[in-house]
Amino acid sequence: MQTAIQQAVEKEERPMPDERRAFVNALVDQMMQHERNPTRAMCHSIVRLIVRSHPKSFADISRRGEVVGDGCPSLLQQVKTRVEYKTRNNTLARRRRSREGRRNTGVAGESRLTRGPVDQYGCVRWCPAELPEGETEATLEDSKRDLRNIYSEEGMGGAERAEPLMVRTYIILRRYLNRMPAPAMFEKLQEALGQRGQTILHFCQKLDNPKIREVLASYDPEGSEKAACILQLLMVYFKEPTEKLMLEVDTCATAADVVNTAALPSTPCLIIQGDTMKPSGWMLSIEGQVICDNPDKRGFLGVRGHVSP
Repeated sequence: MQTAIQQAVEKEERPMPDERRAFVNALVDQMMQHERNPTRAMCHSIVRLIVRSHPKSFADISRRGEVVGDGCPSLLQQVKTRVEYKTRNNTLARRRRSREGRRNTGVAGESRLTRGPVDQYGCVRWCPAELPEGETEATLEDSKRDLRNIYSEEGMGGAERAEPLMVRTYIILRRYLNRMPAPAMFEKLQEALGQRGQTILHFCQKLDNPKIREVLASYDPEGSEKAACILQLLMVYFKEPTEKLMLEVDTCATAADVVNTAALPSTPCLIIQGDTMKPSGWMLSIEGQVICDNPDKRGFLGVRGHVSP
């Protein structure tokens, strides 16, 4: 156990975010020495032992001081996400399972199971093209109505009956999701800033952190861009390197000037024209190339959603 985590546990305090991330990384590394791809159940067993042993340091606690659920969800999610990150490029380590309907006939006439990937980033069948065997559009619509009836009449009690129907009607669900318009990220981000931005500012004003105080000192509620201030506060709080996410350039700099003169990182980077708190324009670079040149304020909010920590 790292020294910082050990001290927090001994004092029954919650570790800092970067200390907790380092602890999760070390924990997953140790787990993967025994199992190349721990399942969620395995991760839950280990996380539950940690939370029960040190609830004041790792359990999920509500504002009223009550343990949320079994106290494990947030730490469990961190651990499982780290496992998926570590195995993202290792197809041999991905956990696979057999499913009904994935049966092929072997040479000898015996049925054998094909295996499909699970426990990985993203959706592995985001746009299925073929209907399930023996199904038509009409029969799938009937199954869809049966699903609605099960849910309205039995709720979660009908989960066992609903599962095979959900497998069969998966293609209908994906078609519906794929033709839906993309989420209104700009509006959602503006709404989130309006609801939680001031909370972040109030929280940071209570912290005894010289770097955070420096950011707040340069923030003018009347003339500064609140989104830029919040982004900087989050980066300082989580100890993210500013130069990897934000780059300040001259007000008159063009996209070509930035590419030719600035050292752009390979990761997404928000390029600020002028003062960070009172910018005159914005650009976005990905993999060393400017892909979004001087968007308006609304465009900046969308850009910020991609690069914020």
